[in-house]
Amino acid sequence: MKISTRALAYISILTGTASTAAAEKCLSGSFILEYEGDCDRETLVEVFNDQVFSGAKSSACDGVTAEEELDAQLAAAVPSTTIEEFCANIYKNQPEVSFTDILKKDDNMAYEKAFFLGHSSLQEEVETTYETADRSATSVLKEDGELVRAHYQGSAQTKKTEWPKLPNFASSGTDSNGEPTCTTNAAMCCWTKDRQANDNNGNCNSNTYSRNCVDANPGDNTDLCFVDLERGAAATGNQQSGIVSFPGDQNQDGGEGAIHCHGLAWANDVNDASARYKGNNLFFVSMYDHMYKRGYVENVPGAPMCGCVEQMPTVTRSDCTEIDATERFRIVYDESTNLIEGNITLVDINFNACQGINNRNNDLWHYMGRLFYEGKIENTQWGEAGRIITNSDCDYAVEEALSQKSLAPGYDHDVSEWTSVAGRDNLAIGDANGLQVPSFGAEALRLALTTETSELANATYGIIKRICSTCDPVAKEIYYRRMTPIPEGFDLLHNIMHQRNDGGGNNRWNEDFQLFSTYEDAVKDQNRWKCPNNSFNYDAPFDGECSPTGARVRNQWTILHWSSPPQKNVGFYVNMAEGTVITEVETAAEGALRIQVEDEFVSEDIGLDTRVEGRVRLDEDGKIYVTGGGHNVWHNNDNFHFYHKDATGDFDITVNVAKFSNIVNSNAKAGIMLRASTAHDSEYISALLSGGKGLRFQKRGSKGNWSHNVGTFDPNPHRPTVWLRLFKHMTTVDMYWSEDGNNWTSGGSTNMIFPEDSFQLGLFVNAHDYNWASEGTFDNFVVNSYSAPSAAPSISAAPTSWEPNMYIGESQENVNYLPGETQTRVTNDAGSGIDGDVDSFWYRAFQRPSSNAFEAVVSVDYMDGWHDGAKGGIMVRDGTGASAANAFVGIYPKSHTGVISQSRNTEGGDTVRHKSLYVEGEKAFVKLSYDGSGTLVAQYKAVESDEWQDIENGTTNITFGDKLLVGVAVTGGGWNNYVDFRYSNFEITDL
Repeated sequence: MKISTRALAYISILTGTASTAAAEKCLSGSFILEYEGDCDRETLVEVFNDQVFSGAKSSACDGVTAEEELDAQLAAAVPSTTIEEFCANIYKNQPEVSFTDILKKDDNMAYEKAFFLGHSSLQEEVETTYETADRSATSVLKEDGELVRAHYQGSAQTKKTEWPKLPNFASSGTDSNGEPTCTTNAAMCCWTKDRQANDNNGNCNSNTYSRNCVDANPGDNTDLCFVDLERGAAATGNQQSGIVSFPGDQNQDGGEGAIHCHGLAWANDVNDASARYKGNNLFFVSMYDHMYKRGYVENVPGAPMCGCVEQMPTVTRSDCTEIDATERFRIVYDESTNLIEGNITLVDINFNACQGINNRNNDLWHYMGRLFYEGKIENTQWGEAGRIITNSDCDYAVEEALSQKSLAPGYDHDVSEWTSVAGRDNLAIGDANGLQVPSFGAEALRLALTTETSELANATYGIIKRICSTCDPVAKEIYYRRMTPIPEGFDLLHNIMHQRNDGGGNNRWNEDFQLFSTYEDAVKDQNRWKCPNNSFNYDAPFDGECSPTGARVRNQWTILHWSSPPQKNVGFYVNMAEGTVITEVETAAEGALRIQVEDEFVSEDIGLDTRVEGRVRLDEDGKIYVTGGGHNVWHNNDNFHFYHKDATGDFDITVNVAKFSNIVNSNAKAGIMLRASTAHDSEYISALLSGGKGLRFQKRGSKGNWSHNVGTFDPNPHRPTVWLRLFKHMTTVDMYWSEDGNNWTSGGSTNMIFPEDSFQLGLFVNAHDYNWASEGTFDNFVVNSYSAPSAAPSISAAPTSWEPNMYIGESQENVNYLPGETQTRVTNDAGSGIDGDVDSFWYRAFQRPSSNAFEAVVSVDYMDGWHDGAKGGIMVRDGTGASAANAFVGIYPKSHTGVISQSRNTEGGDTVRHKSLYVEGEKAFVKLSYDGSGTLVAQYKAVESDEWQDIENGTTNITFGDKLLVGVAVTGGGWNNYVDFRYSNFEITDL
């Protein structure tokens, strides 16, 4: 809000009792308000208070605010109104200059229509000296466009200019005043020609007007991607459809030449200055700044010169102008007539380069981003404009436009008959990382190629079609018919797309396959291709330099992973309708918000650098084919493909890894995984079959920590199949494996705590190779929920004579408590755990009133435990019951987890692990602070540090009785499990 300090008020107030006719008012009399600023509630209330209310109110106004009185005055006036309605009417009734008044040609907008299409006389003429005997210049833009200059220096800066009522500037909707507007709230002009010299813009040369200015270039500020002929049809009258693309930029690689684009945008609120004066801004951009001053004229063929952004060509960027308007308002209330009127008495408009987000100024897309973040336009409007103004290069925009029109770069295959299985460059299959790998694994391909149909009764081993959009005509479309079954374990796609050999004798011409020019020939096995000297050249994969006649055809082959093979735009397809026998699960987009339907599995690449995009396919028999790349699932950085759903609670999960193929590294992995999150370093536990090192039971106990093997089994290191099982019950996970799915062998048991007991559950595959994708074929995948019986809670009151050392819950009670001068040591069995809904541990605790605030600190100097559940640290507890509510922070030594924070907020509830943090050497100071009303805060600091660190989610709220316990808690995590816990500097301090 801006209010001029020069604003004056002419006020005639008759103080006294308010009239009974307007009981809500406390002031009577006429008044006039004059001010600079906006017309809105905040501004009018401040002006009314400064210029009327504060100087004239009487006792009748006691308890009344200026805002209440102004509301009452407007409600009692004629017409009765509100502040918002009053301001809206001022803006709506603001006088405006007709757009036809600028050039003064006619009143039907015919000339203006031609102008905005780029075809008026002002644009098509060029200054010349050949039309006069004395060689004086004609068609001089500065002379012919004089009216443009006059409007700019007059009305354009002082009055509202009408928004042109032309198809160029009207899309499907209207604004809140019912006036035509653009869907995106943005308009843009794009020029292809400079017709004026000596203005420091473009390359028109005054010395050679007749030669250099007939088709001179404007200053290039964008890359023209394509023209969608349907987009601007309402303005151009064009009846054609299609896309005209312009590869490259300017005159490079067949580019479009120099193009200059400049635009404007405005708010959805029709009362916003940017919306009210958008006609002024359009005039400035199109007629004054670019035509009159710079000489920029004419349109991109197939598009209007100026129009709503959604009607314009797709470009990489556009310059931008915004307006800054200063306005003065006059509001008059006449008590004798009870009329109140308002109008704008002064307008001063400046035209400036747009100020956009990310410090990107003079840029239309970034300015629209600013309008969005200021709440002035919708995200859909900014998004639609972003599809026209790409803010990047043209490649993706062109491909997206082709896709929306059901066009594919190079080839559009019939999905009712063919399924795409691999490709590269323009025919690549959804690989954003640029790697060219088959999207089908060996087993999925085998199923696709052996699907029986009546048409293929004589081609039961399938047909592969290769399309090469840039090949010679004879090799653009080749059909490979498989004549023999694909041998078990042989990866046919890998051989024909990555190798230059016969696949170890598994893919030989004239024996295992034949080539044909048409699908009909391949089905009927007629008109087989011939090879020069009856010899297939395996150094030229797939085509072998063969042809229908036997003439040698060179350099028509490709290698998918080569950067520069002879041919790049190549795609491969199998004779199976997409989504029939094998259905692909849509992959979650990177960075996208994933809204998961309950119990729905999703397909997702996990990790910072998977490179090769993984995929999941389902067949009609319930088999799941998962392909995954990534370097590893190990250490503290995972990269793999995950087929998973959200879960919480306990589960019994089994699956048959029916086949594990496409293996290039013996450390490749396929199996079951439970994972805390999709972060690359998340906690997880898995049962897996490796590529050549047997079975593994692996886990990462805390986020950011290193993975380790809980169990390793090598009954058959090169086994192709196995049954796997993970059984999660509370905080324990058991792993089993089986040869037949009936007789199970234990692979071990481990403690695994997921934050808030929430995790992802599913199947995973990792190739252990950045540039490859292995395939896991899973069958009989069963996920059963499991309800574990809970132990009955036991409750006991603290004894009158307090003994600090005690055992909580069932325990063998054989702890060695060894206090020393500087350090205390606790060894031997110390209970079965502090987890779930029942605890068993050794506790050195002290009673305190629950109404007193304190902090308890201990230095954990050393801890070693045999069991995953071993823990030692500070606990605050609501009594000695085994299921009592408590908060704990301490060291969790197994797998070098480090500091852990957990709590049970209610008696008998489950223990919830809030956070685990790695610390060096399992040594740290830990602290619990209590505020005397139920809130506890967990903190820690490294031994060498002086600063306490808050633990994320480490704040807990517990309702205690009159007294609580606080002290050192130690558990071995299981029966007969040795623990060695050493601590010092234990202290409880009142706050």
